[in-house]
Amino acid sequence: MPLTTPPTPFPSSGSTCLSIALIGTGSMGRQYAEMLIKNAVPHMKLTTVCCRSDQARTWARETLPEEIAVCSTAEEVYACPDRYEAVLIVTPHSSHSELAEKAFALGKHVFCDKPSGMSVRDAEKMNQAAARWNRKFAMMFHQRLYARNRRIKEILDSKELGKILRVSMKSTEPYRTSAYHSSGGWRSSWNGEGGGALINQGQHPLDLWQWFFGMPQEVYGDVAFGKYNDFMVDDEARILMRYESGMSGSFFLSTGEARSQESLEIVGSRGTLSVDRDAVTLCRYSQDSLEYGRDSRYSTREGLRFEESVEVCPTKKDYEQMLENFAMAVLQGTPLIAPGEEGYKALELANSAYLSAWTRRPIVLPLDARIYEEELRKRMEEERQERGTT
Repeated sequence: MPLTTPPTPFPSSGSTCLSIALIGTGSMGRQYAEMLIKNAVPHMKLTTVCCRSDQARTWARETLPEEIAVCSTAEEVYACPDRYEAVLIVTPHSSHSELAEKAFALGKHVFCDKPSGMSVRDAEKMNQAAARWNRKFAMMFHQRLYARNRRIKEILDSKELGKILRVSMKSTEPYRTSAYHSSGGWRSSWNGEGGGALINQGQHPLDLWQWFFGMPQEVYGDVAFGKYNDFMVDDEARILMRYESGMSGSFFLSTGEARSQESLEIVGSRGTLSVDRDAVTLCRYSQDSLEYGRDSRYSTREGLRFEESVEVCPTKKDYEQMLENFAMAVLQGTPLIAPGEEGYKALELANSAYLSAWTRRPIVLPLDARIYEEELRKRMEEERQERGTT
Protein backbone atom coordinates (compact mmCIF):
# COMPACT_ATOMS: atom_id res chain seq x y z
CA MET A 1 0.00 0.00 0.00
CA PRO A 2 1.21 3.57 -0.69
CA LEU A 3 2.57 5.50 2.25
CA THR A 4 0.37 8.17 3.80
CA THR A 5 3.16 10.10 5.50
CA PRO A 6 6.75 10.77 4.41
CA PRO A 7 9.10 7.95 5.42
CA THR A 8 12.12 8.39 7.61
CA PRO A 9 15.20 9.94 5.97
CA PHE A 10 17.45 7.64 3.97
CA PRO A 11 19.32 5.46 4.41
CA SER A 12 16.48 3.58 6.12
CA SER A 13 18.30 0.29 6.75
CA GLY A 14 21.73 -1.11 7.40
CA SER A 15 21.76 -2.92 4.05
CA THR A 16 25.05 -3.00 2.13
CA CYS A 17 23.36 -3.62 -1.24
CA LEU A 18 20.44 -1.75 -2.79
CA SER A 19 17.73 -4.02 -4.20
CA ILE A 20 16.16 -2.64 -7.36
CA ALA A 21 13.25 -3.36 -9.71
CA LEU A 22 13.75 -2.72 -13.43
CA ILE A 23 10.71 -1.48 -15.33
CA GLY A 24 11.33 -1.61 -19.08
CA THR A 25 13.30 -4.29 -20.87
CA GLY A 26 13.92 -2.79 -24.28
CA SER A 27 17.50 -2.59 -25.57
CA MET A 28 18.70 -0.19 -22.86
CA GLY A 29 16.81 -1.92 -20.06
CA ARG A 30 18.38 -5.24 -21.02
CA GLN A 31 21.83 -3.66 -20.93
CA TYR A 32 21.20 -2.48 -17.38
CA ALA A 33 19.91 -5.91 -16.37
CA GLU A 34 22.97 -7.64 -17.75
CA MET A 35 25.28 -5.19 -15.94
CA LEU A 36 23.54 -5.99 -12.68
CA ILE A 37 23.47 -9.78 -12.98
CA LYS A 38 27.19 -9.70 -13.85
CA ASN A 39 27.84 -7.77 -10.59
CA ALA A 40 29.24 -4.78 -12.50
CA VAL A 41 27.54 -2.51 -9.92
CA PRO A 42 28.97 -3.61 -6.52
CA HIS A 43 26.24 -2.20 -4.27
CA MET A 44 23.14 -2.85 -6.38
CA LYS A 45 21.16 -6.09 -6.80
CA LEU A 46 18.45 -6.74 -9.38
CA THR A 47 15.49 -8.51 -7.77
CA THR A 48 12.54 -7.76 -10.08
CA VAL A 49 11.98 -6.99 -13.77
CA CYS A 50 8.91 -5.90 -15.69
CA CYS A 51 8.59 -7.53 -19.14
CA ARG A 52 5.41 -6.56 -20.96
CA SER A 53 5.88 -8.54 -24.18
CA ASP A 54 6.17 -12.29 -24.75
CA GLN A 55 9.55 -11.68 -26.38
CA ALA A 56 10.82 -9.81 -23.32
CA ARG A 57 9.60 -12.53 -20.97
CA THR A 58 11.38 -15.15 -23.11
CA TRP A 59 14.56 -13.08 -22.88
CA ALA A 60 14.17 -12.86 -19.09
CA ARG A 61 13.70 -16.61 -18.69
CA GLU A 62 16.74 -17.33 -20.86
CA THR A 63 19.01 -14.64 -19.41
CA LEU A 64 18.19 -13.83 -15.80
CA PRO A 65 18.80 -15.94 -12.68
CA GLU A 66 15.73 -17.80 -11.44
CA GLU A 67 15.54 -15.82 -8.20
CA ILE A 68 14.72 -12.60 -10.08
CA ALA A 69 10.95 -12.09 -10.18
CA VAL A 70 9.55 -11.48 -13.67
CA CYS A 71 6.37 -9.38 -13.82
CA SER A 72 4.15 -8.66 -16.82
CA THR A 73 3.08 -5.14 -15.83
CA ALA A 74 4.25 -2.25 -13.70
CA GLU A 75 1.13 -2.72 -11.58
CA GLU A 76 2.32 -6.22 -10.77
CA VAL A 77 5.72 -4.85 -9.76
CA TYR A 78 4.15 -2.26 -7.49
CA ALA A 79 1.85 -4.86 -5.95
CA CYS A 80 4.92 -6.55 -4.40
CA PRO A 81 6.92 -3.64 -2.90
CA ASP A 82 8.78 -5.83 -0.40
CA ARG A 83 10.95 -7.23 -3.19
CA TYR A 84 12.95 -4.02 -3.78
CA GLU A 85 13.99 -0.67 -2.33
CA ALA A 86 14.34 1.30 -5.56
CA VAL A 87 13.00 1.39 -9.11
CA LEU A 88 14.94 1.83 -12.37
CA ILE A 89 12.61 3.25 -15.05
CA VAL A 90 13.60 2.56 -18.67
CA THR A 91 10.26 2.84 -20.49
CA PRO A 92 8.92 5.15 -23.22
CA HIS A 93 9.17 8.50 -21.53
CA SER A 94 5.47 9.38 -21.71
CA SER A 95 5.16 6.92 -18.79
CA HIS A 96 8.10 8.17 -16.70
CA SER A 97 6.21 10.63 -14.54
CA GLU A 98 3.36 8.29 -13.58
CA LEU A 99 5.71 5.38 -12.85
CA ALA A 100 8.01 7.54 -10.74
CA GLU A 101 5.19 9.11 -8.75
CA LYS A 102 3.76 5.68 -7.91
CA ALA A 103 7.18 4.42 -6.84
CA PHE A 104 7.78 7.42 -4.59
CA ALA A 105 4.35 6.94 -3.00
CA LEU A 106 5.43 3.39 -2.11
CA GLY A 107 8.51 4.79 -0.38
CA LYS A 108 10.87 3.71 -3.17
CA HIS A 109 13.88 5.58 -4.55
CA VAL A 110 13.87 6.23 -8.30
CA PHE A 111 16.50 6.19 -11.01
CA CYS A 112 15.01 7.34 -14.31
CA ASP A 113 16.34 7.18 -17.84
CA LYS A 114 16.16 10.46 -19.75
CA PRO A 115 14.05 12.53 -20.18
CA SER A 116 11.95 13.20 -17.10
CA GLY A 117 8.84 13.17 -19.26
CA MET A 118 7.16 14.86 -22.18
CA SER A 119 6.92 18.30 -20.58
CA VAL A 120 8.14 20.34 -17.66
CA ARG A 121 4.84 19.61 -15.92
CA ASP A 122 5.80 15.91 -15.86
CA ALA A 123 9.23 16.77 -14.46
CA GLU A 124 7.73 19.06 -11.84
CA LYS A 125 5.39 16.30 -10.63
CA MET A 126 8.31 13.90 -10.28
CA ASN A 127 10.40 16.41 -8.36
CA GLN A 128 7.52 17.25 -6.03
CA ALA A 129 6.84 13.57 -5.34
CA ALA A 130 10.51 12.88 -4.58
CA ALA A 131 10.56 15.77 -2.12
CA ARG A 132 7.22 14.86 -0.54
CA TRP A 133 8.21 11.26 0.15
CA ASN A 134 11.81 12.14 1.00
CA ARG A 135 13.30 9.69 -1.50
CA LYS A 136 16.41 9.75 -3.65
CA PHE A 137 15.80 10.62 -7.29
CA ALA A 138 18.42 10.46 -10.05
CA MET A 139 18.56 10.85 -13.84
CA MET A 140 20.74 8.82 -16.21
CA PHE A 141 22.77 11.77 -17.48
CA HIS A 142 25.88 9.62 -17.80
CA GLN A 143 27.65 12.03 -20.16
CA ARG A 144 28.54 14.13 -17.11
CA LEU A 145 31.09 11.39 -16.40
CA TYR A 146 32.84 11.59 -19.76
CA ALA A 147 36.45 12.66 -19.16
CA ARG A 148 36.19 15.57 -21.59
CA ASN A 149 33.03 16.87 -19.93
CA ARG A 150 34.53 16.63 -16.44
CA ARG A 151 37.56 18.56 -17.72
CA ILE A 152 35.35 21.26 -19.29
CA LYS A 153 33.37 21.59 -16.06
CA GLU A 154 36.60 21.84 -14.05
CA ILE A 155 37.93 24.64 -16.27
CA LEU A 156 34.66 26.56 -16.16
CA ASP A 157 34.35 26.23 -12.38
CA SER A 158 37.92 27.48 -11.95
CA LYS A 159 37.01 30.72 -13.81
CA GLU A 160 40.22 30.23 -15.80
CA LEU A 161 38.52 31.52 -18.97
CA GLY A 162 37.41 34.74 -17.29
CA LYS A 163 34.00 36.11 -18.19
CA ILE A 164 32.23 33.80 -20.64
CA LEU A 165 31.19 35.82 -23.68
CA ARG A 166 30.00 33.33 -26.31
CA VAL A 167 29.32 29.60 -26.56
CA SER A 168 28.58 27.35 -29.51
CA MET A 169 27.71 23.63 -29.28
CA LYS A 170 27.00 21.27 -32.19
CA SER A 171 26.02 17.60 -32.26
CA THR A 172 25.19 15.49 -35.30
CA GLU A 173 26.31 12.28 -33.56
CA PRO A 174 22.79 10.84 -33.02
CA TYR A 175 22.06 10.00 -36.68
CA ARG A 176 18.77 8.11 -36.95
CA THR A 177 17.26 6.29 -39.92
CA SER A 178 13.64 5.53 -40.83
CA ALA A 179 14.19 2.04 -39.44
CA TYR A 180 14.90 3.59 -36.03
CA HIS A 181 11.96 5.99 -36.15
CA SER A 182 9.54 3.18 -37.06
CA SER A 183 10.96 0.68 -34.53
CA GLY A 184 8.30 1.59 -31.96
CA GLY A 185 4.89 3.15 -32.36
CA TRP A 186 5.69 5.69 -29.68
CA ARG A 187 8.92 6.92 -31.27
CA SER A 188 9.32 10.27 -33.01
CA SER A 189 5.81 11.54 -32.33
CA TRP A 190 4.06 14.19 -30.28
CA ASN A 191 1.73 11.63 -28.73
CA GLY A 192 4.39 9.03 -27.99
CA GLU A 193 7.37 11.17 -27.01
CA GLY A 194 6.20 14.74 -26.81
CA GLY A 195 8.60 15.64 -29.61
CA GLY A 196 11.51 14.35 -31.59
CA ALA A 197 15.24 15.04 -31.56
CA LEU A 198 15.26 17.66 -28.79
CA ILE A 199 13.13 15.64 -26.37
CA ASN A 200 15.02 12.42 -27.05
CA GLN A 201 18.57 12.56 -28.39
CA GLY A 202 18.95 16.21 -27.39
CA GLN A 203 18.48 15.65 -23.66
CA HIS A 204 22.09 14.65 -23.04
CA PRO A 205 23.72 17.67 -24.76
CA LEU A 206 21.08 20.01 -23.32
CA ASP A 207 21.82 18.66 -19.84
CA LEU A 208 25.52 19.30 -20.43
CA TRP A 209 24.72 22.81 -21.62
CA GLN A 210 22.84 23.77 -18.47
CA TRP A 211 25.37 21.91 -16.28
CA PHE A 212 28.19 23.94 -17.81
CA PHE A 213 26.53 27.34 -18.22
CA GLY A 214 23.35 27.41 -16.17
CA MET A 215 19.94 28.35 -17.54
CA PRO A 216 19.51 31.24 -19.98
CA GLN A 217 17.24 34.22 -19.59
CA GLU A 218 15.74 33.86 -23.07
CA VAL A 219 15.45 31.11 -25.69
CA TYR A 220 14.77 31.33 -29.41
CA GLY A 221 14.12 28.08 -31.27
CA ASP A 222 14.66 27.60 -35.00
CA VAL A 223 13.30 24.06 -35.27
CA ALA A 224 12.91 21.88 -38.39
CA PHE A 225 9.93 19.55 -38.20
CA GLY A 226 10.22 16.55 -40.52
CA LYS A 227 13.16 17.91 -42.50
CA TYR A 228 14.60 14.44 -43.12
CA ASN A 229 11.59 12.26 -42.27
CA ASP A 230 7.90 11.91 -42.92
CA PHE A 231 6.68 12.86 -39.44
CA MET A 232 5.48 15.93 -37.57
CA VAL A 233 8.18 16.21 -34.91
CA ASP A 234 11.68 17.69 -35.09
CA ASP A 235 14.76 16.05 -36.54
CA GLU A 236 16.93 19.16 -36.48
CA ALA A 237 17.02 22.24 -34.26
CA ARG A 238 19.01 25.37 -33.59
CA ILE A 239 18.53 27.15 -30.28
CA LEU A 240 19.81 30.65 -29.59
CA MET A 241 20.15 31.61 -25.94
CA ARG A 242 20.71 34.90 -24.14
CA TYR A 243 22.00 35.21 -20.57
CA GLU A 244 21.70 37.99 -18.04
CA SER A 245 25.51 38.15 -17.94
CA GLY A 246 25.56 39.09 -21.62
CA MET A 247 26.73 35.66 -22.75
CA SER A 248 25.20 34.48 -26.02
CA GLY A 249 24.81 30.83 -26.93
CA SER A 250 24.11 28.75 -30.02
CA PHE A 251 23.08 25.09 -29.79
CA PHE A 252 22.67 22.89 -32.87
CA LEU A 253 21.38 19.31 -33.03
CA SER A 254 20.61 17.11 -36.01
CA THR A 255 19.59 13.48 -36.33
CA GLY A 256 19.66 13.66 -40.13
CA GLU A 257 23.27 14.52 -41.01
CA ALA A 258 25.28 11.45 -41.97
CA ARG A 259 28.65 12.70 -40.72
CA SER A 260 29.06 12.47 -36.96
CA GLN A 261 30.34 15.67 -35.34
CA GLU A 262 30.50 16.78 -31.72
CA SER A 263 32.02 20.18 -31.06
CA LEU A 264 31.99 22.92 -28.46
CA GLU A 265 33.54 26.38 -28.48
CA ILE A 266 33.66 28.58 -25.39
CA VAL A 267 34.99 32.12 -25.71
CA GLY A 268 36.00 33.83 -22.50
CA SER A 269 37.74 37.08 -21.71
CA ARG A 270 40.91 35.27 -20.59
CA GLY A 271 40.94 32.40 -23.05
CA THR A 272 39.04 30.02 -25.27
CA LEU A 273 38.19 26.35 -25.00
CA SER A 274 37.31 24.22 -28.01
CA VAL A 275 36.31 20.58 -28.12
CA ASP A 276 36.31 18.26 -31.10
CA ARG A 277 35.10 14.87 -29.89
CA ASP A 278 37.62 13.86 -27.19
CA ALA A 279 40.24 16.54 -27.90
CA VAL A 280 40.06 19.57 -25.60
CA THR A 281 42.05 22.59 -26.78
CA LEU A 282 42.67 25.40 -24.30
CA CYS A 283 44.04 28.75 -25.43
CA ARG A 284 45.08 31.13 -22.64
CA TYR A 285 45.54 34.87 -23.10
CA SER A 286 48.37 36.81 -21.48
CA GLN A 287 45.83 39.41 -20.32
CA ASP A 288 42.10 39.67 -19.90
CA SER A 289 40.84 40.69 -23.34
CA LEU A 290 38.20 43.06 -21.98
CA GLU A 291 40.80 44.92 -19.95
CA TYR A 292 43.22 44.86 -22.89
CA GLY A 293 40.57 46.23 -25.27
CA ARG A 294 39.87 49.08 -22.87
CA ASP A 295 43.42 50.00 -21.79
CA SER A 296 45.86 48.89 -24.51
CA ARG A 297 47.92 51.39 -26.47
CA TYR A 298 47.77 49.02 -29.45
CA SER A 299 45.03 49.28 -32.06
CA THR A 300 44.59 45.50 -32.39
CA ARG A 301 45.67 42.24 -30.68
CA GLU A 302 49.45 42.49 -31.24
CA GLY A 303 50.01 43.22 -27.57
CA LEU A 304 48.45 39.92 -26.49
CA ARG A 305 50.24 36.57 -26.25
CA PHE A 306 48.51 33.22 -26.65
CA GLU A 307 49.44 29.88 -25.12
CA GLU A 308 47.69 26.79 -26.47
CA SER A 309 47.54 23.25 -25.10
CA VAL A 310 45.65 20.12 -26.19
CA GLU A 311 44.37 17.31 -23.96
CA VAL A 312 42.87 14.06 -25.21
CA CYS A 313 40.16 12.76 -22.87
CA PRO A 314 38.90 9.32 -23.98
CA THR A 315 35.17 8.72 -23.70
CA LYS A 316 33.74 5.92 -21.58
CA LYS A 317 30.01 5.29 -21.19
CA ASP A 318 30.14 4.84 -17.39
CA TYR A 319 26.58 3.55 -16.90
CA GLU A 320 27.85 1.29 -14.14
CA GLN A 321 29.33 4.23 -12.25
CA MET A 322 26.02 6.11 -12.46
CA LEU A 323 24.16 3.13 -11.01
CA GLU A 324 26.77 2.67 -8.29
CA ASN A 325 26.55 6.36 -7.41
CA PHE A 326 22.78 6.02 -7.03
CA ALA A 327 23.17 2.97 -4.80
CA MET A 328 25.67 4.76 -2.57
CA ALA A 329 23.46 7.85 -2.44
CA VAL A 330 20.68 5.71 -0.97
CA LEU A 331 22.89 3.58 1.27
CA GLN A 332 25.36 6.19 2.52
CA GLY A 333 24.10 9.62 1.44
CA THR A 334 26.73 10.13 -1.27
CA PRO A 335 25.89 13.18 -3.45
CA LEU A 336 24.21 12.26 -6.72
CA ILE A 337 26.05 12.89 -9.98
CA ALA A 338 22.81 13.86 -11.71
CA PRO A 339 19.98 14.64 -9.24
CA GLY A 340 16.49 14.09 -10.58
CA GLU A 341 15.54 17.76 -10.38
CA GLU A 342 18.17 18.48 -13.03
CA GLY A 343 15.97 16.68 -15.55
CA TYR A 344 13.58 19.62 -15.40
CA LYS A 345 16.19 21.97 -16.83
CA ALA A 346 17.09 19.99 -19.95
CA LEU A 347 13.38 19.44 -20.57
CA GLU A 348 12.64 23.14 -20.09
CA LEU A 349 15.20 24.04 -22.77
CA ALA A 350 13.60 21.60 -25.24
CA ASN A 351 10.03 22.68 -24.42
CA SER A 352 10.99 26.35 -24.70
CA ALA A 353 12.58 25.81 -28.11
CA TYR A 354 9.41 24.08 -29.35
CA LEU A 355 7.17 26.84 -28.02
CA SER A 356 9.41 29.48 -29.58
CA ALA A 357 9.27 27.74 -32.94
CA TRP A 358 5.48 27.38 -32.78
CA THR A 359 4.91 31.00 -31.78
CA ARG A 360 7.86 32.44 -33.75
CA ARG A 361 9.03 34.52 -30.84
CA PRO A 362 11.66 34.30 -28.08
CA ILE A 363 10.60 32.63 -24.84
CA VAL A 364 11.59 34.22 -21.54
CA LEU A 365 12.33 31.68 -18.82
CA PRO A 366 10.93 30.27 -16.62
CA LEU A 367 8.65 28.60 -19.16
CA ASP A 368 4.91 28.90 -18.58
CA ALA A 369 3.97 25.22 -18.29
CA ARG A 370 0.28 25.89 -18.84
CA ILE A 371 0.81 27.63 -22.17
CA TYR A 372 3.22 24.95 -23.29
CA GLU A 373 0.75 22.15 -22.44
CA GLU A 374 -1.96 23.88 -24.45
CA GLU A 375 0.26 24.13 -27.52
CA LEU A 376 1.53 20.58 -27.13
CA ARG A 377 -2.03 19.23 -27.03
CA LYS A 378 -2.74 21.01 -30.32
CA ARG A 379 0.18 19.20 -31.98
CA MET A 380 -0.95 15.91 -30.50
CA GLU A 381 -4.43 16.38 -31.93
CA GLU A 382 -3.07 17.39 -35.36
CA GLU A 383 -0.91 14.27 -35.35
CA ARG A 384 -3.82 12.02 -34.41
CA GLN A 385 -5.89 13.48 -37.25
CA GLU A 386 -2.99 13.06 -39.67
CA ARG A 387 -2.61 9.41 -38.67
CA GLY A 388 -6.34 8.79 -38.56
CA THR A 389 -6.28 7.78 -34.89
CA THR A 390 -8.35 8.94 -31.91
